[in-house]
Formats: sequence, structure tokens, C-alpha cells
Amino acid sequence: MKIKLSILFTGLVIFGMLLASCGPQATSTPETVTVIETVVVEGETVIQEKVVTATPQPKGNDTLVFHLSEDPETLNHILTDSGTANSVISNYFCERLVYYDSEGNPQPWLAESWEINEDQTEITFTLHQGIKFTDGTDFNAEAVKYNFDQILDPAVASPKLTYLGSLQSVEVVDDYNVKFNFTEPYAPFFVNIAFAAGCIASPTAMEKWGEEYGRHPVGTGPYVIEEWIPGSQITFTRNENYQQFRADATNTGLPLAEKIILLVIPEEGTVQAALETGEILTGTLSADTVARFVGDGNFDVVIDKNVANIIFLEFNFNKEQFTDPKVREAISYAIDRQAAVNAALNGYADIAYSPLPAGDPGFDPDIAIQYGTPYDSEKALSLFQEAGYSQNEDGVMHDPSGQPVVWKVTSYAGFTNISRTLEVIQSNLADLGIEVTLETSEWGAFYPSLLEDNWDMDLMRWTYKDPSILNNLYRSPGHREKTPAGPYDEILDRCNSTMDPDLRNECIKEAQISLM
Repeated sequence: MKIKLSILFTGLVIFGMLLASCGPQATSTPETVTVIETVVVEGETVIQEKVVTATPQPKGNDTLVFHLSEDPETLNHILTDSGTANSVISNYFCERLVYYDSEGNPQPWLAESWEINEDQTEITFTLHQGIKFTDGTDFNAEAVKYNFDQILDPAVASPKLTYLGSLQSVEVVDDYNVKFNFTEPYAPFFVNIAFAAGCIASPTAMEKWGEEYGRHPVGTGPYVIEEWIPGSQITFTRNENYQQFRADATNTGLPLAEKIILLVIPEEGTVQAALETGEILTGTLSADTVARFVGDGNFDVVIDKNVANIIFLEFNFNKEQFTDPKVREAISYAIDRQAAVNAALNGYADIAYSPLPAGDPGFDPDIAIQYGTPYDSEKALSLFQEAGYSQNEDGVMHDPSGQPVVWKVTSYAGFTNISRTLEVIQSNLADLGIEVTLETSEWGAFYPSLLEDNWDMDLMRWTYKDPSILNNLYRSPGHREKTPAGPYDEILDRCNSTMDPDLRNECIKEAQISLM
């Protein structure tokens, strides 16, 4: 059974005044970005693009104020998969065993090296010695095991579990050597643990604070959380004992900025005003606000064209109507993605017909075009009719049992591009006589609610720089336990256990076709 998905691929990340800023669900800042600037060419002022380094360069002892679009529901990396929370966790206080360099290769970070056994089912990391968590306790093999054991524990129900693949156990070899045991090779492992899923937090702090740890997180990173005023701001101060082990770091000493304040401003008009007054150094803005800053020499507007995120409409397969592939396909044809791109992102995006982001390895544009579902309301109506649906004389769509079709689409609140996309979906389906009710809530309430069944479809955004995003989302039972088993499961499992990059990319192409 194929999964037909209506997918919108967003291609815009805005960087505000002087410093780089990720979008609300992004996982990291790109190392190079495209800047829109104004120049004079043969006496005429024109707008052009140039590639620049996006790394902020504080001068030292600064207090830097950055923008957060929403308040993280928790900073416990084990209990959240929110992009906002992950970005705070990854960027400020929690380090990982490995990172990825600009060539896309894993490099040692908290680990100084690793060895992989012959059948690629065991990875043994040798850890740097002498590292301390910011609570003064030791970073060692026991700490690494503790963090991953928490994710592996079914009782914890960690949303990060899908990122660990076939990992079965973590074994302490000695104080500074730790072995990861897999049932089969798992190709995405290094990529996955380079992000927030691989955060190594203080076991002592986690035990001390228990359920409250998410408000008192402790890592080995460059900053220490000083104060968290819910809904207002998060303040970090410099870790005066910080040790930098990344080989790509331009600053190998202490962090330059003395303090970083993450100011929570959900209202886009307020963000714009805060940028203009200098209250914040960076701001994430809606695409229709970009024109205000283009050409203003006080600001850099930056577009990342190699993003690895998608916005997509997904179905609750526990609802009988969505077990029919014709219904899912009809909805896919019914959505005018270009209208959504124009309304939600002012055209700063590309339409996607594949479930894999265009910035991920293995993406094949030919497959997306061949198997995609471009906007075609007449074809959508025909497919609904083939599935037993009908319109009455007033144009109201009825299901095969004769009941008017009313569906609820849910999503997360606080982002204009999401609310506008929802409105396009609602309007498109209304054109076919389908009533759509919209419901949004803060991420901390929205995401857990998807485990329940009081919704029909949801609008989701997901960001990941590895094709294992397909496994995280669509390998049954799916990220919210709603996806049925299908032939794509075997393909996705095979892709995840294929270590050769070229062969894996071919497998990913096969997976895209199966899912579409």
C-alpha cells in the first residue's frame, strides 16, 4: 500500500541583523549562505546574491540577544523532538560524540576516535579525558551509556528512539571506552548522533532534578543556563571551564560572548520592530517581511537554498477513510501547493512532490516529477468519485455511507507560514465540497496529541540532513504510531543498513518511489 502525501518544501531561512539565525524548526546554522545585497552596476542599483560565511563573530565579552519564535516546552533532549528545543540544546550547552565537517564526513568531538568491527555491528568510541559537565561531574563512558540507555528504555517513550535504529545496547568497556551494539549495520547512526539525539547530558543533574530536569539542563558545552523565564527569555552565561575539541573551530579557547539571551517573541511585527531598534541581533521573519530589509545596509538577508526540511500534510491511518489510497491521492491532487508557497512564504520556497527533502542525499528530482501529484482539482474529484464519494446538488461532498465529509486538520501554532498553509488547504478542499475545521496549539500540546485519534490530518514540518528522515517519519508505525506496515518498510530497513553511500542513494530512490 502506497502512501500518497501532499508535501510543501520550504526553501527559506532568514538571517537578520549582523548574525545568523535559524528558522523555528531548523537543527543547525548553515556554514555558508546566500546573501541578498544591493550594488551599483553601470550606474544602476541592482539586487544580487553572494555566498558568505554565516558564522557569527562576537568580539568578546558581549551580551548577544537572539530571537526565539517560541518557548521550548523542555530542554531535556531525551523527551523532545521539537526543532526549537533541539536547536537550543545543540547550539548552546549540549555536545555530542561526533560532528559533521563541511565535506559531510563525521569527525570526533567528545570522542577522540572510534573503531567499527568487521560486520559493522559494533562501534567502540574512545572518549576524551578530563572533560567536566558544568555541574562539576565527570564526562565518561558511564555518562554516555546513561544518556543512550534513557532513550532505549521503552518506559521513557523517548521520541529520539527512532534515531538509534538497530542499536540494542551500550556497554562500558572502561572509564573512557564505550561500545555500541547493533543487531545489524545502521548507516544513519553517525549523522543522527551528531544532532540533539546524541546530546550527552549530566546523569547527576538528570537524577537530581527528575521530571524538572528539562528546566535545569546540564551539558559540557560552551554555555550554562542561568535563568529561564517561561514565555519570556532564556539566559546563558559562558562556561569558564570550557574545552573545545572540534577541529573545525575557529576559536579554540573560551567562548567569546560572555552572555547569550534568547528572547521569546512569537509576534512577527514585534520581531521586526526589535530588529529595527537593535533590541535583538537576529530575527526569524515571515517571507512577506523580507522586502523591508532587502537593500538596507544595516541588515543581511540570507537565503539557504540547500535546506533539508519539508512541510507536509499527513493522514491518520487509524481513520478508515484514509486507508483508501484513492482518497489520499485525491487530497494530494486537491492541494494547490503553489498557492501555499505564494501565500505562506511569498514565493521563497519550492514545491516538493517527493517525501524526501531536496537537500538530502539520494533525492532524485526526476522521481519527484514522475510520481508526484501536481495540483489538479478535476482529477481530485474523479478520484474521490472512484472511491465512492459523491457531491450533492449543492456541491457538498458525501462519503460512501452518505454522510457529509467533515475533516479536522491540526497543526502547531505561532507561525504565519503554517496558519496560511492551513488556510489554503481548507480553501482547496472546500472547493470540492469538503468542510475542513482547523485546530492549532503550541508544539508541546500539539505533538503529543497526535498519539490520540481525534484528528484526521495534520500539517507537520520536519528537518533532517540525512535520508533516514524517511525512516523517522514513515517506517511503520511512523513517528506518531499511525503508519501501517507496507513494502516500504523492507526498503527503508535495507537503506538504513547499507553502508556504501552510492548503493544507499540508489536504495533511497527506490524508497521514494514506494512511498509515493
